[in-house]
Amino acid sequence: MRALTLSICLIFSFLSQAQKQLYGNVFNESGETLIGATVGWEGTTIGTVTDENGDFWLEKMPDTANLVIQYVGFNPVTIQMFPHEDTALIKIEGVTELQTVTVSEHRGDTYTSTLSTLNMEQITSCELKKAACCNLSESFETNGSVDVMRQDAVTSTSEIQMLGLRGIYSQLLMEKRPVYTGLGSPLALEYIPGTWVEGIQVSKGTSTVQNGPQAITGQINTELVKPWKDKPLFVNLFGSTIGRGEINLHANKKVGEHFSTGLLLHGSSTQGEFDRNEDGFIDQPKKTSLIALWRNYWVEDNFSTQFNVQVLDDERRSGQLAAFDDEDDLPGSVYKIDQRNRRVDVFGKFGYVGFMKPETSAGFIYGGSLHDMKNNFGNTRYNGQQRNFYANLMYASFIGTTDHKFNVGASFQHDDYDEFLNDADFSRVETMPGVYGEYVYTRDKFGIIAGLRFDHHNLFGGFATPRLNLKYNFNGNTILRMSGGRGVRTAQILSENMAVMASNRQFVVDQSQLDIEDAWNVGLNFTKTFKLGGKSASFLADLYRTEFVNQVVMDMESQHGKVLFYNLDGKSFSNSLLLLGTWAPFKGFDMKLAYKLNDVQVTYLGANDAIQRPMTARHRGLLTLNYKTPNGKWMFNSYTQLVGKQRFAHSHNVPSELIADFTGESPAYVMVNAQVSRNFKNIEFYLGGENLTDYRQEAAIVDALNPFGAYFDAMQVWGPLVGARGYAGIRWWID
Repeated sequence: MRALTLSICLIFSFLSQAQKQLYGNVFNESGETLIGATVGWEGTTIGTVTDENGDFWLEKMPDTANLVIQYVGFNPVTIQMFPHEDTALIKIEGVTELQTVTVSEHRGDTYTSTLSTLNMEQITSCELKKAACCNLSESFETNGSVDVMRQDAVTSTSEIQMLGLRGIYSQLLMEKRPVYTGLGSPLALEYIPGTWVEGIQVSKGTSTVQNGPQAITGQINTELVKPWKDKPLFVNLFGSTIGRGEINLHANKKVGEHFSTGLLLHGSSTQGEFDRNEDGFIDQPKKTSLIALWRNYWVEDNFSTQFNVQVLDDERRSGQLAAFDDEDDLPGSVYKIDQRNRRVDVFGKFGYVGFMKPETSAGFIYGGSLHDMKNNFGNTRYNGQQRNFYANLMYASFIGTTDHKFNVGASFQHDDYDEFLNDADFSRVETMPGVYGEYVYTRDKFGIIAGLRFDHHNLFGGFATPRLNLKYNFNGNTILRMSGGRGVRTAQILSENMAVMASNRQFVVDQSQLDIEDAWNVGLNFTKTFKLGGKSASFLADLYRTEFVNQVVMDMESQHGKVLFYNLDGKSFSNSLLLLGTWAPFKGFDMKLAYKLNDVQVTYLGANDAIQRPMTARHRGLLTLNYKTPNGKWMFNSYTQLVGKQRFAHSHNVPSELIADFTGESPAYVMVNAQVSRNFKNIEFYLGGENLTDYRQEAAIVDALNPFGAYFDAMQVWGPLVGARGYAGIRWWID
């Protein structure tokens, strides 16, 4: 189990009763961590492999011994270790050709592990450098599993889609801790800067029960850079042709043998003010964001802890172009959107692995946050404050032999909301304690993870959440996974549907009558690695179905001028198929081709049949091409996205001349992005272009000339609003 970074970890080697552990990290000459490197003591059978962060833990030898590190494509490294040493940071270099080695698992910069029982896709820091990943929302642009869509035409708020459903049904984690729930959810993806990310793990379908019952379509966990592994000093500068600029600064220091501290700073500003489609509204908001994270780690042989403090201040303005010409315009004369978010997070972990019984650990994760926001959408006011506390206590060991492991724990989540939409009060308190247990079996070709949670919500009562994941290895290159389980979550009516406020629709909801959202997800995954033309290739097929027992339906189609929220009465489901292939036809070059089919349907109130959910593309495609020169100094990357047709929401009683561009289906379109990078010893330059074909959705707002009228609607967004744009950046660091 790795529920804590450095605190709760997978211990792959057997620990003898009186021995201590050696912690290490393996990376290449560029500072990139190496996943799946073999680490062992020379002349023994004692060894392990590095995890998704390049970390490993290994029992120490009583006398001086040689540690051997091997990674496919690199020369082996042998290091002499003395008994008193308990930390090893290992750089391997010197690329070599190993023609006689058979590799059972090919790992690229994005890969689905053949070792994990969960259907988990790993996105490494190397993958994030292939595009302008200024924040987490842009980190999935080269990914076939997760889609990113714009919610409306005036705020530029982005939202992910996974297995065909909105991102609210995927649980967002930061180092295994749920983050940005409630009021923080609309802009959550933009609150995690890209340079802070060490790696991303995307678990599709039902996953572990350790982090709560909320995940329905999967979990997205972000691992941040660690002070002792990150550069002592790192600076990233970014600028684009649309008036966007960013700076990231990392400063890290190791103090003594056990303590390390780091400061991560992010500042971004978008000041471009333009209206290319000439609808009177600026095409992107003007915004300023400041985010800081202070990290502190203490790591000993058997105990580790961390303490973190994060603060952010985010301010955005958008609306009609005239609003920026005269700042003193009276309310109601021009349409303005003002958004202000302020947030403080305090979080940390404790971990202990010094038990007499091997492969036994205990840990505690905690976090508290205060989020304050103020929003004005024309004449609509939406303000709120959220106080959150989360805690998770866990214990891991085994029964009989290490083939039979288990995890048990207890969690607690508390949210206190003061939330107002104009004069309507949506304030409430939500409290949910829970306990869980998980059995893990791994032997030969089989893998099983069976988990069960019991939680009690103060508003909805108690419920059980069972989940099951199975894996069978036909051989080292062919894997079949099956999963099934339940997920439940409370719907956050206002924050999760804030894009609706960019219209003149009236919210119609009786929150006291809404039930908890409840769904079952079942899925199959087939993964195969093989040789194509003598070169490494892989094929992956995912098939998932999510079916709601209850869903809080957001209905903006049944009644003109209103958006209705009510409990599901009928069917609501998503069928998602993903076919993905990768191939590296020659050294330094790799390609990825993906196709996705999403059949997402919902039944509206009073209807007999389910219909396709609006603004959801049924077909999607992705092609990525990457080349890195043999000396590693140049890197060329491109990715092409195909987005299929999307059904527009039905418009009732709206004059036909206003909705001529918003009836039936949107056209399918293609977007092309490319980037080139040049790496020197301690500096890297990158230059890229996005939407190189300059494709745009010309009409994005219904009745844009009358934003205070009954027909104004900025939610019918299906494509890019900003055309071709270029960007450039510099990464500089001190080793």
